[in-house]
Amino acid sequence: MSLKRVVAITGCDSGLGWAIAARSAREGLITVAGMYKGTETKAAQALMKLKVHPFALDVTDTKSVTVFRDYVMSLLAENPNYNLHAIVNNAGVMTVGDYEWQTPKNIENTINVNLLGAMRVVTAFLPDLRRIALDKQSNPRIINVASHCGLHPLPGFGVYSASKAGLLAWTRSLRFEHRLYGLNVVAFIPGGFIGSSNIMANQTSQGNAMLEQLNEEQKLFYGKRIEALTNYLGAAGQNTNFDSLNDEKIIETFIKALIDEVPKDLYIVESWRYMFYYNLLKLPLPEAFHHWLIKQFLSFPEK
Repeated sequence: MSLKRVVAITGCDSGLGWAIAARSAREGLITVAGMYKGTETKAAQALMKLKVHPFALDVTDTKSVTVFRDYVMSLLAENPNYNLHAIVNNAGVMTVGDYEWQTPKNIENTINVNLLGAMRVVTAFLPDLRRIALDKQSNPRIINVASHCGLHPLPGFGVYSASKAGLLAWTRSLRFEHRLYGLNVVAFIPGGFIGSSNIMANQTSQGNAMLEQLNEEQKLFYGKRIEALTNYLGAAGQNTNFDSLNDEKIIETFIKALIDEVPKDLYIVESWRYMFYYNLLKLPLPEAFHHWLIKQFLSFPEK
């Protein structure tokens, strides 16, 4: 009996999640797409046309994660030729702004989605994946979508960097813990695609919230910078369709992580710009030069 591989992906409402769910389905994998906004959206309907199984999922809610897992396992139970192949933790949020500006709610939500959300999903599926790996009928895997910011923290990305650095550390630990059982744990770093994603969609409202919660001294000191950055980055989240990501290098690198017989520990996509700046940041150069280099890389407005 030929086994059909099942892949469950979180955060498929737009951007990278939608693109890799669509590509996974086109690859012939049975794809379950976790949708934070539910299954009645245009994004969900478009995935259905590709034979994807959209399913409502909030990774911050343990009950929602459990129901998602139960749905995936019900597909396996109803179809004896289905085999759980991969869990992909893609759901993520990001708000750009200095740590002092960040609201407690935003800090907690970033960690809750990007790190704890992935942990909740893995907790739900890990026993199933381990048993499948021990059966040696396939080579199942967990793929955690990380970020360059987890490797090289940047100013304005402190909270996001912390969540992704934690995700990378946990991913490496999981890989060591489950290597003997044949369960692969992989980190995927897709590079920059902000202009093709809705990850910045809430930057304007979050920027306003950051400014409002500061005291008068902080508003006087940071106000113009926050307003300038909010206006600058707010445009990145506008007029982005759910299917805007069409970077073939990102998508095909993910597919390698998904179907390679012996997956590597890390799959990373770097444009020439990312490669140039991040390699320079690795060098033991004076901190003042690193500071200048980061300013050139980010190109954020000063005021």
